Amino acid sequence: MQRHPVLAFFALRTALLVAVALVLWVIGVNGALALLIALVVSSLLSLKLLSKQRDAVSEAIAARVDRTRGRLDAAAAAEDE
Repeated sequence: MQRHPVLAFFALRTALLVAVALVLWVIGVNGALALLIALVVSSLLSLKLLSKQRDAVSEAIAARVDRTRGRLDAAAAAEDE
């Protein structure tokens, strides 16, 4: 398991966006249209290409929520005693 899956996922999504934007720039698409197309295309590509990283992020978030919920439950139980 990665140490910081959220950061890794963010970095990969950003790299994918930059790569698509560079391809669009090379073929002559510039400006806001290039950014809009790059956002849409990179989002669609990330659905397929980054599924493992997205699963790791989901697991990391779920684990953190479970730990927090456990601490809150323990604190509430200690307060009731």
